[in-house]
Formats: sequence, structure tokens, C-alpha cells
Amino acid sequence: MSENEKMPTDAGAPAETTAAPTDSSTPAETAASATPAAAEPSAAEQRGEAIGERLASLEAEEKAAAATPEGEKADRKKHVGVIVAAVVFAVLLIGAGVAYSVLAPAADNKQIEVTGTDAVQETEVDAADDTGDGNGTNAATTPAPDFTMTDADGATLTLADFKGKPVLLNFWASWCGPCQSEMPDIQTAWKEHGTDVEFVIVNMTGMNGETEQSAKAFLADAGYTFPCYFDANNSAATAFGVSSIPQTYLINAEGNIIGAYMGAMDASVLAQGIDMLTGEADEAAQ
Repeated sequence: MSENEKMPTDAGAPAETTAAPTDSSTPAETAASATPAAAEPSAAEQRGEAIGERLASLEAEEKAAAATPEGEKADRKKHVGVIVAAVVFAVLLIGAGVAYSVLAPAADNKQIEVTGTDAVQETEVDAADDTGDGNGTNAATTPAPDFTMTDADGATLTLADFKGKPVLLNFWASWCGPCQSEMPDIQTAWKEHGTDVEFVIVNMTGMNGETEQSAKAFLADAGYTFPCYFDANNSAATAFGVSSIPQTYLINAEGNIIGAYMGAMDASVLAQGIDMLTGEADEAAQ
């Protein structure tokens, strides 16, 4: 109840009598002290009222302008713009859905993002934790995604064609400095283990202007004789999500990824990877 409101009296109840004032105040002074004066609006309330009046005025002006032919034309344009924006948004949503349906399966199949600095990152699981998705005891559970490539003679083949032997898969380009730095060790490892391990050295043909001709010229000038393959249609880059090089993957004879290394390998890292591949091959032969 505000100060200006008075409590109503019950009509059936006797009115209370008020004792006469005992001080020297006049009746007028007594009445003034018993009835508080109405509070004046605060500055904030005055500003609020002013803003409300201004908004009401603007709304009235907008309605008046909309009633004119020019206003009706502008209103139609506004509605057309809203409809066009809604259609564009819907098209974008549909396009995003289509892109996701195409790209998501590839991303789900990969799941091979690993990093390495001084050692090969293993992707194997302990035998007790093996889900059974792989092959054999303590098998890796990430199948290597397949892709197509061409050899030096232009023949087309796939990664799956090498199944049955462990594979060292490497992605590189002739303009890549880190790739060049690991090539001598790859050449040495291939000479020593080329009969036990398939070396699938894939050139990222088309990446940053790389061509098959420039790759072959680089290999010839440096005297590298390991087998080289070419990703002319970006099949390998798409399958493994290759956006930076060099990258190396270790794939066992069953076609499952058991390790990977991102960056240039030195002789010790490469030897560790070869040991992992040949060790699995020895276990499978027993």
C-alpha cells in the first residue's frame, strides 16, 4: 500500500475516536503532519517517461509513413529481402548437409591423427584391450584407408595391393625441405629391408605445384632408387587427410595402421619403425 492510499474502514464497526492533541500545535499543523505529501517523480522516472513518449511518437510516425504509397513499396521490398535471405540460408544449410554426408564417412574411417617428435607413435592396443576389430593378437584396430596411385610407368594400383606384407607408407614432395632431409635414410632402409617391408613412397603430385616430372628429376639427380608412386588425383591426400608433409605410416601385413610419425624422420626413428614392422612380421610367421 502506497503512502497516498488509505485503509478503508468497516462500515459496521464503530469509528475509532482520536484523542485531542496535547501539544500546542494548531489543527492545521496537526493535519499536515499526519498526512504525508505525495512524492514527486524521481529523475530516472522522468527520463523513463520521456523515452516512452518518444518511442510512442516514433511508432506513430512509422505507421503514418507505412500508410503512404512510398511506405507500402518499401515494406514490400523489406519482405522480399527477408524471403531472399531465408532462401539463401536454406540453400547454405542443404549444401552443408551434403558436404557433411560426403566428407564425414572419410573422416570417420581415418581416425589416424597422431604426432611424433622423437619416436614413432604406436596405434596398437594391449591384448587385454583389443576390441577384435583388428587381426591377430594385439592387432591394431585402425584399418588403413585405401587409395589409388600410379607407378613410374603410369600403371594404376592401390594401397590394398600391398596387403600381405608390412608397409612403410611415406608422403613427400620435391620442394619439401624436411622431406629431402629424410630421403637418404629412407634409401638406406629400403636397401636393407626392401625384401621384408614394402616401401610405398608416395609423391604428393599437385600439392603446391608439385609435378610428376619435378619429382622424377629430383629422385634421379639424388640417385634414389626406392620405388616411388604418384598421387595424381589426390586420392591418397583425401584418404589420409594429408595437409602437411612429410608424414609416415606403419601398416602391418593385415592392412592395419600400427604406428605413425609426423615430420622428418632421422635414422633412429626410421629404424624403430622398421623394427615394429619386421617384428610384427616375425610374430605372424611363428
